[in-house]
Amino acid sequence: MDYDVAIIGGGVIGCAVLNKLTRHGVKAILIEKANDVGMGSSKANSGIVHAGFDCKPHTLKAKFNVRGNQLFHTLCPQLSVPLIKCGAIVVGNDKEAVRELYERGIANGVDGLSVLDRAGLLQLVPDLKEEVTCGLYANTSCVVSPYMFTIALAEEAVINGAKVVFNTEINSCEHTSNGYRLKANNLDIEVKYIVNASAMGYNDVAKILNTETYPLEFRRGEYYLLDNTVNITDLTIFPLPSKTSKGVLITPTADGNTLVGPTSYPCEFSTMTTTEGLNDVKQKSTAILDVPFNKNIRNFSGVRVISGNDFIVEKSSMQDGIINIAGICSPGLSSAPAIAEYVVEDLLGYNQEEIKMIPRKPYTDINKLDSVQRNQLIKDNPNYGRIVCKCECVSLGEIKEALNSPLKPNSVDAIKRRVRAGMGRCQGGFCLTKVIQTISETLNIPSEEVVKENMGSNFYISSINPETKE
Repeated sequence: MDYDVAIIGGGVIGCAVLNKLTRHGVKAILIEKANDVGMGSSKANSGIVHAGFDCKPHTLKAKFNVRGNQLFHTLCPQLSVPLIKCGAIVVGNDKEAVRELYERGIANGVDGLSVLDRAGLLQLVPDLKEEVTCGLYANTSCVVSPYMFTIALAEEAVINGAKVVFNTEINSCEHTSNGYRLKANNLDIEVKYIVNASAMGYNDVAKILNTETYPLEFRRGEYYLLDNTVNITDLTIFPLPSKTSKGVLITPTADGNTLVGPTSYPCEFSTMTTTEGLNDVKQKSTAILDVPFNKNIRNFSGVRVISGNDFIVEKSSMQDGIINIAGICSPGLSSAPAIAEYVVEDLLGYNQEEIKMIPRKPYTDINKLDSVQRNQLIKDNPNYGRIVCKCECVSLGEIKEALNSPLKPNSVDAIKRRVRAGMGRCQGGFCLTKVIQTISETLNIPSEEVVKENMGSNFYISSINPETKE
Protein backbone atom coordinates (compact mmCIF):
# COMPACT_ATOMS: atom_id res chain seq x y z
CA MET A 1 0.00 0.00 0.00
CA ASP A 2 1.55 3.31 -1.09
CA TYR A 3 -0.70 5.54 1.04
CA ASP A 4 -3.47 5.14 3.57
CA VAL A 5 -5.51 8.02 2.16
CA ALA A 6 -5.52 9.96 -1.10
CA ILE A 7 -7.22 13.36 -1.18
CA ILE A 8 -8.22 14.62 -4.61
CA GLY A 9 -8.40 18.41 -4.67
CA GLY A 10 -6.06 20.94 -3.09
CA GLY A 11 -8.47 23.63 -1.94
CA VAL A 12 -8.80 24.61 1.70
CA ILE A 13 -10.97 21.55 2.43
CA GLY A 14 -8.53 19.09 0.87
CA CYS A 15 -5.56 20.72 2.58
CA ALA A 16 -7.37 20.75 5.94
CA VAL A 17 -8.08 17.01 5.59
CA LEU A 18 -4.45 16.36 4.62
CA ASN A 19 -3.23 18.32 7.64
CA LYS A 20 -5.58 16.55 10.04
CA LEU A 21 -4.61 13.11 8.73
CA THR A 22 -0.95 13.96 9.18
CA ARG A 23 -1.61 15.06 12.75
CA HIS A 24 -2.95 11.55 13.40
CA GLY A 25 0.12 9.94 11.87
CA VAL A 26 -1.72 8.74 8.76
CA LYS A 27 0.24 8.35 5.53
CA ALA A 28 -1.59 10.62 3.08
CA ILE A 29 -1.18 12.15 -0.36
CA LEU A 30 -2.96 15.15 -1.86
CA ILE A 31 -3.46 15.19 -5.62
CA GLU A 32 -4.07 18.56 -7.31
CA LYS A 33 -4.54 19.17 -11.04
CA ALA A 34 -3.30 22.78 -10.84
CA ASN A 35 0.25 23.86 -9.96
CA ASP A 36 -0.45 25.08 -6.43
CA VAL A 37 -2.90 24.60 -3.59
CA GLY A 38 -5.90 26.88 -3.15
CA MET A 39 -6.29 27.69 -6.83
CA GLY A 40 -10.09 27.80 -6.94
CA SER A 41 -12.49 29.54 -4.58
CA SER A 42 -9.99 29.08 -1.73
CA LYS A 43 -7.94 32.01 -3.07
CA ALA A 44 -10.87 34.16 -4.21
CA ASN A 45 -13.24 34.62 -1.29
CA SER A 46 -13.86 37.15 1.45
CA GLY A 47 -11.40 35.61 3.92
CA ILE A 48 -13.97 35.76 6.72
CA VAL A 49 -14.13 33.22 9.54
CA HIS A 50 -17.86 33.55 10.11
CA ALA A 51 -19.41 33.38 13.55
CA GLY A 52 -22.16 31.04 12.30
CA PHE A 53 -25.32 33.02 13.12
CA ASP A 54 -26.92 32.93 9.66
CA CYS A 55 -26.77 29.18 8.97
CA LYS A 56 -30.04 27.29 9.25
CA PRO A 57 -30.04 25.37 12.56
CA HIS A 58 -29.40 21.62 12.53
CA THR A 59 -27.57 21.72 9.19
CA LEU A 60 -24.01 20.68 8.44
CA LYS A 61 -23.30 24.32 7.60
CA ALA A 62 -24.32 25.42 11.09
CA LYS A 63 -22.51 22.57 12.83
CA PHE A 64 -19.24 22.93 10.93
CA ASN A 65 -19.24 26.73 10.90
CA VAL A 66 -19.50 27.11 14.67
CA ARG A 67 -17.02 24.33 15.38
CA GLY A 68 -14.68 25.58 12.65
CA ASN A 69 -14.65 29.08 14.11
CA GLN A 70 -13.53 27.59 17.43
CA LEU A 71 -10.79 25.51 15.79
CA PHE A 72 -9.34 28.49 13.92
CA HIS A 73 -8.28 30.06 17.21
CA THR A 74 -6.12 27.02 17.99
CA LEU A 75 -5.01 26.15 14.48
CA CYS A 76 -3.83 29.55 13.23
CA PRO A 77 -1.23 30.04 15.98
CA GLN A 78 0.02 26.49 15.36
CA LEU A 79 0.39 27.27 11.65
CA SER A 80 1.86 30.76 12.24
CA VAL A 81 -0.97 32.34 10.25
CA PRO A 82 -2.42 35.65 11.52
CA LEU A 83 -6.07 35.54 12.60
CA ILE A 84 -7.59 39.02 12.97
CA LYS A 85 -10.34 39.06 15.62
CA CYS A 86 -12.22 42.01 14.24
CA GLY A 87 -15.89 41.14 14.87
CA ALA A 88 -18.77 41.74 12.47
CA ILE A 89 -22.07 43.58 12.23
CA VAL A 90 -25.14 42.83 10.11
CA VAL A 91 -27.01 46.04 9.33
CA GLY A 92 -30.38 47.05 7.91
CA ASN A 93 -33.70 48.61 8.86
CA ASP A 94 -35.76 45.49 9.62
CA LYS A 95 -35.81 44.89 13.38
CA GLU A 96 -37.75 41.64 13.03
CA ALA A 97 -35.22 40.23 10.56
CA VAL A 98 -32.34 41.19 12.87
CA ARG A 99 -34.08 39.52 15.82
CA GLU A 100 -34.65 36.35 13.76
CA LEU A 101 -30.98 36.30 12.82
CA TYR A 102 -30.02 36.67 16.48
CA GLU A 103 -32.29 33.79 17.50
CA ARG A 104 -30.89 31.63 14.73
CA GLY A 105 -27.38 32.33 16.00
CA ILE A 106 -28.38 31.41 19.55
CA ALA A 107 -29.91 28.17 18.27
CA ASN A 108 -26.61 27.39 16.52
CA GLY A 109 -24.65 27.92 19.73
CA VAL A 110 -22.90 31.14 18.69
CA ASP A 111 -21.49 33.18 21.56
CA GLY A 112 -21.00 36.94 21.67
CA LEU A 113 -24.13 38.06 19.81
CA SER A 114 -26.01 41.25 20.59
CA VAL A 115 -28.81 43.21 18.92
CA LEU A 116 -27.98 46.89 18.43
CA ASP A 117 -30.02 49.99 17.68
CA ARG A 118 -28.65 52.78 15.49
CA ALA A 119 -26.88 54.45 18.40
CA GLY A 120 -25.09 51.20 19.23
CA LEU A 121 -24.08 50.68 15.60
CA LEU A 122 -22.68 54.20 15.31
CA GLN A 123 -20.38 53.54 18.22
CA LEU A 124 -18.79 50.82 16.08
CA VAL A 125 -19.05 52.48 12.64
CA PRO A 126 -19.79 56.22 12.94
CA ASP A 127 -20.30 56.82 9.19
CA LEU A 128 -23.14 54.37 8.52
CA LYS A 129 -25.81 55.71 6.18
CA GLU A 130 -29.03 57.10 7.70
CA GLU A 131 -31.06 54.24 6.26
CA VAL A 132 -29.31 51.84 8.64
CA THR A 133 -31.35 51.73 11.84
CA CYS A 134 -30.57 48.39 13.51
CA GLY A 135 -28.18 45.47 13.40
CA LEU A 136 -26.58 42.41 14.93
CA TYR A 137 -23.07 42.36 16.38
CA ALA A 138 -20.98 39.15 16.46
CA ASN A 139 -17.69 39.41 18.32
CA THR A 140 -16.39 35.96 17.26
CA SER A 141 -16.19 36.83 13.56
CA CYS A 142 -12.59 37.03 12.29
CA VAL A 143 -10.63 37.51 9.08
CA VAL A 144 -7.76 35.42 7.76
CA SER A 145 -5.78 35.24 4.53
CA PRO A 146 -7.61 32.35 2.81
CA TYR A 147 -4.75 31.47 0.48
CA MET A 148 -2.08 31.73 3.20
CA PHE A 149 -4.16 29.56 5.51
CA THR A 150 -4.52 26.93 2.76
CA ILE A 151 -0.80 27.05 1.95
CA ALA A 152 0.14 26.73 5.63
CA LEU A 153 -2.10 23.68 6.11
CA ALA A 154 -0.37 21.93 3.23
CA GLU A 155 3.14 23.06 4.15
CA GLU A 156 2.89 21.81 7.70
CA ALA A 157 1.56 18.48 6.46
CA VAL A 158 4.44 18.11 3.97
CA ILE A 159 7.02 18.97 6.63
CA ASN A 160 5.57 16.16 8.73
CA GLY A 161 5.58 13.47 6.07
CA ALA A 162 2.59 14.07 3.78
CA LYS A 163 2.92 14.15 0.00
CA VAL A 164 1.49 16.80 -2.34
CA VAL A 165 1.61 16.44 -6.13
CA PHE A 166 0.68 19.18 -8.61
CA ASN A 167 -0.30 19.16 -12.28
CA THR A 168 -1.77 15.72 -11.73
CA GLU A 169 -5.23 14.76 -12.97
CA ILE A 170 -6.73 11.39 -12.05
CA ASN A 171 -7.83 9.41 -15.12
CA SER A 172 -8.61 5.94 -13.73
CA CYS A 173 -9.50 4.14 -10.50
CA GLU A 174 -9.38 0.37 -10.02
CA HIS A 175 -10.37 -1.84 -7.09
CA THR A 176 -7.58 -3.77 -5.38
CA SER A 177 -7.62 -6.35 -2.61
CA ASN A 178 -6.92 -3.63 -0.04
CA GLY A 179 -8.48 -0.55 -1.57
CA TYR A 180 -7.94 1.32 -4.81
CA ARG A 181 -5.36 1.93 -7.49
CA LEU A 182 -5.30 5.49 -8.79
CA LYS A 183 -3.65 6.41 -12.07
CA ALA A 184 -2.92 9.85 -13.46
CA ASN A 185 -0.78 11.44 -16.13
CA ASN A 186 2.26 11.13 -13.86
CA LEU A 187 1.08 8.96 -10.96
CA ASP A 188 0.30 5.31 -10.24
CA ILE A 189 -0.46 4.53 -6.57
CA GLU A 190 -2.42 2.19 -4.32
CA VAL A 191 -4.47 3.62 -1.44
CA LYS A 192 -6.87 2.34 1.18
CA TYR A 193 -9.22 5.33 1.23
CA ILE A 194 -10.06 8.19 -1.13
CA VAL A 195 -11.47 11.63 -0.29
CA ASN A 196 -13.03 13.50 -3.22
CA ALA A 197 -12.67 17.19 -2.35
CA SER A 198 -12.31 18.45 -5.90
CA ALA A 199 -14.91 21.27 -5.64
CA MET A 200 -15.89 22.43 -9.15
CA GLY A 201 -14.47 19.21 -10.60
CA TYR A 202 -16.26 17.00 -8.08
CA ASN A 203 -18.65 15.28 -10.54
CA ASP A 204 -15.89 14.63 -13.09
CA VAL A 205 -13.83 12.87 -10.42
CA ALA A 206 -16.89 11.07 -9.04
CA LYS A 207 -17.52 9.51 -12.46
CA ILE A 208 -13.96 8.18 -12.52
CA LEU A 209 -14.37 6.81 -8.98
CA ASN A 210 -17.82 5.42 -9.85
CA THR A 211 -19.42 7.21 -6.90
CA GLU A 212 -22.36 9.54 -6.38
CA THR A 213 -22.72 12.67 -8.49
CA TYR A 214 -24.80 15.60 -7.30
CA PRO A 215 -26.62 18.52 -8.92
CA LEU A 216 -24.08 21.35 -8.68
CA GLU A 217 -24.69 25.04 -9.23
CA PHE A 218 -21.88 27.51 -9.82
CA ARG A 219 -22.19 31.11 -8.65
CA ARG A 220 -19.68 33.86 -9.40
CA GLY A 221 -18.78 36.45 -6.80
CA GLU A 222 -17.07 39.70 -7.89
CA TYR A 223 -14.99 41.97 -5.68
CA TYR A 224 -13.22 45.30 -5.36
CA LEU A 225 -9.88 45.31 -3.52
CA LEU A 226 -8.96 48.73 -2.17
CA ASP A 227 -5.49 50.09 -1.46
CA ASN A 228 -4.08 49.56 2.04
CA THR A 229 -4.23 53.32 2.64
CA VAL A 230 -8.04 52.97 2.94
CA ASN A 231 -9.39 52.47 6.44
CA ILE A 232 -13.17 52.86 6.48
CA THR A 233 -13.93 50.02 8.89
CA ASP A 234 -12.11 47.87 11.41
CA LEU A 235 -14.80 45.20 11.38
CA THR A 236 -16.79 43.28 8.80
CA ILE A 237 -20.07 44.89 7.72
CA PHE A 238 -22.80 42.68 6.23
CA PRO A 239 -26.22 43.63 4.94
CA LEU A 240 -29.13 41.47 6.02
CA PRO A 241 -28.71 38.21 4.05
CA SER A 242 -30.89 37.11 1.15
CA LYS A 243 -31.96 33.56 0.23
CA THR A 244 -28.96 33.16 -2.12
CA SER A 245 -26.20 35.19 -0.54
CA LYS A 246 -24.80 36.91 2.54
CA GLY A 247 -24.87 40.01 0.36
CA VAL A 248 -22.31 42.63 -0.57
CA LEU A 249 -20.06 43.14 2.44
CA ILE A 250 -17.31 45.54 3.40
CA THR A 251 -14.42 44.07 5.36
CA PRO A 252 -10.80 44.58 6.30
CA THR A 253 -8.49 41.84 5.06
CA ALA A 254 -5.80 40.08 7.02
CA ASP A 255 -3.23 41.91 4.87
CA GLY A 256 -4.47 45.42 5.65
CA ASN A 257 -6.60 46.14 2.57
CA THR A 258 -10.35 46.68 2.33
CA LEU A 259 -12.47 44.20 0.38
CA VAL A 260 -15.92 44.99 -1.03
CA GLY A 261 -18.23 42.35 -2.53
CA PRO A 262 -19.22 39.81 -3.64
CA THR A 263 -22.00 39.47 -6.16
CA SER A 264 -23.79 36.15 -6.58
CA TYR A 265 -24.56 35.32 -10.19
CA PRO A 266 -25.09 31.91 -11.83
CA CYS A 267 -22.16 31.01 -14.07
CA GLU A 268 -20.33 28.16 -15.77
CA PHE A 269 -16.86 28.12 -14.21
CA SER A 270 -16.20 31.71 -15.36
CA THR A 271 -14.11 33.99 -13.15
CA MET A 272 -14.46 36.98 -15.45
CA THR A 273 -15.54 40.23 -13.84
CA THR A 274 -18.39 42.12 -15.47
CA THR A 275 -19.51 45.73 -15.62
CA GLU A 276 -22.94 44.64 -14.39
CA GLY A 277 -21.51 42.82 -11.42
CA LEU A 278 -19.08 45.53 -10.36
CA ASN A 279 -21.75 48.20 -10.63
CA ASP A 280 -23.97 45.99 -8.44
CA VAL A 281 -21.22 45.89 -5.79
CA LYS A 282 -20.92 49.69 -5.88
CA GLN A 283 -24.64 50.27 -5.59
CA LYS A 284 -25.24 47.88 -2.71
CA SER A 285 -22.18 48.77 -0.65
CA THR A 286 -22.69 52.53 -0.87
CA ALA A 287 -26.20 52.06 0.51
CA ILE A 288 -24.43 51.12 3.76
CA LEU A 289 -21.27 53.23 3.79
CA ASP A 290 -19.41 55.67 1.57
CA VAL A 291 -16.70 53.60 -0.13
CA PRO A 292 -13.75 55.31 -1.90
CA PHE A 293 -13.79 53.23 -5.07
CA ASN A 294 -11.21 55.60 -6.57
CA LYS A 295 -8.74 53.72 -4.33
CA ASN A 296 -9.48 50.40 -6.02
CA ILE A 297 -6.33 48.50 -7.05
CA ARG A 298 -7.83 45.27 -8.33
CA ASN A 299 -11.06 43.55 -9.30
CA PHE A 300 -11.39 39.79 -9.17
CA SER A 301 -13.98 37.07 -8.86
CA GLY A 302 -14.32 33.56 -7.49
CA VAL A 303 -16.74 30.73 -8.15
CA ARG A 304 -18.70 29.04 -5.39
CA VAL A 305 -20.10 25.51 -5.78
CA ILE A 306 -23.58 24.95 -4.38
CA SER A 307 -25.57 21.74 -4.06
CA GLY A 308 -29.01 22.28 -2.56
CA ASN A 309 -29.24 24.00 0.80
CA ASP A 310 -26.46 22.27 2.69
CA PHE A 311 -22.96 20.84 2.50
CA ILE A 312 -22.43 17.26 1.38
CA VAL A 313 -19.92 15.40 3.54
CA GLU A 314 -20.63 11.68 3.58
CA LYS A 315 -19.42 8.17 2.90
CA SER A 316 -20.16 6.91 -0.57
CA SER A 317 -22.94 4.31 -0.61
CA MET A 318 -21.62 3.01 -3.93
CA GLN A 319 -17.97 2.40 -3.04
CA ASP A 320 -16.52 1.43 0.35
CA GLY A 321 -13.72 3.63 1.58
CA ILE A 322 -14.55 6.73 -0.47
CA ILE A 323 -15.65 10.01 1.11
CA ASN A 324 -17.69 12.53 -0.89
CA ILE A 325 -17.28 16.25 -0.14
CA ALA A 326 -19.34 18.51 -2.40
CA GLY A 327 -21.27 21.77 -2.47
CA ILE A 328 -18.89 23.54 -0.08
CA CYS A 329 -19.85 27.17 -0.55
CA SER A 330 -19.95 29.85 2.18
CA PRO A 331 -19.12 29.27 5.04
CA GLY A 332 -16.67 26.75 3.55
CA LEU A 333 -13.48 28.49 4.69
CA SER A 334 -14.84 28.88 8.23
CA SER A 335 -15.93 25.24 8.26
CA ALA A 336 -12.77 23.69 6.81
CA PRO A 337 -11.09 22.61 10.09
CA ALA A 338 -14.36 21.12 11.37
CA ILE A 339 -15.06 19.30 8.10
CA ALA A 340 -11.55 17.84 8.27
CA GLU A 341 -12.09 16.76 11.88
CA TYR A 342 -15.36 15.03 10.96
CA VAL A 343 -13.95 13.31 7.87
CA VAL A 344 -10.80 12.04 9.58
CA GLU A 345 -12.13 11.09 13.00
CA ASP A 346 -15.77 10.16 12.35
CA LEU A 347 -15.95 8.97 8.73
CA LEU A 348 -12.47 7.44 8.35
CA GLY A 349 -12.14 6.45 12.00
CA TYR A 350 -8.64 7.76 12.72
CA ASN A 351 -9.06 8.55 16.41
CA GLN A 352 -5.55 7.86 17.64
CA GLU A 353 -3.72 10.49 19.63
CA GLU A 354 -2.32 13.31 17.53
CA ILE A 355 1.44 13.28 17.02
CA LYS A 356 3.69 16.20 17.90
CA MET A 357 4.06 18.17 14.68
CA ILE A 358 7.22 19.83 13.46
CA PRO A 359 6.05 23.46 13.12
CA ARG A 360 6.27 25.27 9.79
CA LYS A 361 8.49 28.30 9.67
CA PRO A 362 6.52 31.39 8.62
CA TYR A 363 7.88 33.39 5.71
CA THR A 364 10.14 36.24 6.70
CA ASP A 365 8.42 39.63 6.53
CA ILE A 366 10.99 42.39 6.77
CA ASN A 367 8.20 44.92 7.40
CA LYS A 368 7.48 43.26 10.74
CA LEU A 369 11.09 43.32 11.97
CA ASP A 370 12.54 46.09 14.09
CA SER A 371 15.61 47.94 12.84
CA VAL A 372 18.04 45.76 14.80
CA GLN A 373 16.52 42.52 13.50
CA ARG A 374 16.35 43.85 9.95
CA ASN A 375 19.95 45.07 9.93
CA GLN A 376 21.21 41.74 11.27
CA LEU A 377 19.21 39.84 8.67
CA ILE A 378 20.61 41.97 5.84
CA LYS A 379 24.14 41.58 7.25
CA ASP A 380 23.72 37.79 7.19
CA ASN A 381 22.06 37.79 3.75
CA PRO A 382 22.23 41.00 1.66
CA ASN A 383 19.34 39.78 -0.52
CA TYR A 384 16.96 40.83 2.25
CA GLY A 385 18.07 44.41 1.70
CA ARG A 386 17.38 44.37 -2.04
CA ILE A 387 13.79 45.51 -2.47
CA VAL A 388 12.02 44.02 -5.49
CA CYS A 389 8.38 44.98 -4.82
CA LYS A 390 8.34 48.61 -3.70
CA CYS A 391 4.57 48.80 -3.08
CA GLU A 392 4.65 46.03 -0.47
CA CYS A 393 8.36 46.35 0.41
CA VAL A 394 9.21 42.74 -0.51
CA SER A 395 12.88 41.86 -0.79
CA LEU A 396 14.75 39.49 -3.08
CA GLY A 397 15.58 37.40 -0.01
CA GLU A 398 11.90 36.89 0.80
CA ILE A 399 11.13 35.79 -2.77
CA LYS A 400 14.04 33.33 -2.81
CA GLU A 401 12.95 32.03 0.60
CA ALA A 402 9.45 31.35 -0.74
CA LEU A 403 10.87 29.55 -3.78
CA ASN A 404 12.64 27.15 -1.43
CA SER A 405 9.63 26.55 0.83
CA PRO A 406 8.11 23.07 1.32
CA LEU A 407 5.63 23.33 -1.59
CA LYS A 408 8.16 24.83 -4.04
CA PRO A 409 6.00 27.45 -5.81
CA ASN A 410 6.73 27.77 -9.52
CA SER A 411 4.55 30.64 -10.73
CA VAL A 412 4.45 34.39 -10.31
CA ASP A 413 1.03 34.29 -8.62
CA ALA A 414 2.21 31.55 -6.24
CA ILE A 415 4.99 33.90 -5.11
CA LYS A 416 2.45 36.72 -4.79
CA ARG A 417 0.26 34.63 -2.46
CA ARG A 418 3.20 33.73 -0.22
CA VAL A 419 5.11 36.98 0.19
CA ARG A 420 2.83 39.62 -1.48
CA ALA A 421 5.22 40.61 -4.26
CA GLY A 422 2.89 42.25 -6.79
CA MET A 423 -0.02 42.64 -4.37
CA GLY A 424 0.33 46.39 -3.95
CA ARG A 425 -0.93 49.49 -5.71
CA CYS A 426 0.83 48.89 -9.03
CA GLN A 427 -0.14 45.17 -9.07
CA GLY A 428 3.29 44.03 -10.21
CA GLY A 429 3.79 46.75 -12.81
CA PHE A 430 7.32 47.48 -11.62
CA CYS A 431 8.45 44.22 -10.01
CA LEU A 432 7.08 41.60 -12.43
CA THR A 433 10.18 41.22 -14.60
CA LYS A 434 12.45 40.89 -11.55
CA VAL A 435 10.14 38.25 -10.03
CA ILE A 436 10.22 36.30 -13.30
CA GLN A 437 14.01 36.55 -13.40
CA THR A 438 14.28 35.36 -9.78
CA ILE A 439 12.03 32.35 -10.43
CA SER A 440 14.04 31.52 -13.55
CA GLU A 441 17.40 31.71 -11.79
CA THR A 442 16.32 29.97 -8.57
CA LEU A 443 14.50 27.09 -10.27
CA ASN A 444 17.04 26.93 -13.11
CA ILE A 445 14.46 27.23 -15.86
CA PRO A 446 14.32 29.59 -18.86
CA SER A 447 12.33 32.80 -18.36
CA GLU A 448 10.05 31.68 -21.20
CA GLU A 449 8.92 28.75 -19.02
CA VAL A 450 7.89 30.93 -16.06
CA VAL A 451 4.08 31.14 -15.86
CA LYS A 452 1.69 33.58 -14.27
CA GLU A 453 -0.53 30.85 -12.83
CA ASN A 454 -1.20 27.48 -14.45
CA MET A 455 0.50 25.75 -17.35
CA GLY A 456 0.23 27.79 -20.53
CA SER A 457 0.07 31.23 -18.91
CA ASN A 458 3.65 32.10 -19.96
CA PHE A 459 4.78 35.72 -20.06
CA TYR A 460 7.45 35.34 -22.74
CA ILE A 461 7.34 33.57 -26.08
CA SER A 462 10.64 32.18 -27.34
CA SER A 463 9.36 31.80 -30.89
CA ILE A 464 6.08 32.10 -32.71
CA ASN A 465 6.99 29.39 -35.19
CA PRO A 466 8.88 26.51 -33.54
CA GLU A 467 10.24 25.37 -36.89
CA THR A 468 11.71 28.67 -38.01
CA LYS A 469 12.36 30.04 -34.51
CA GLU A 470 10.82 33.31 -35.56
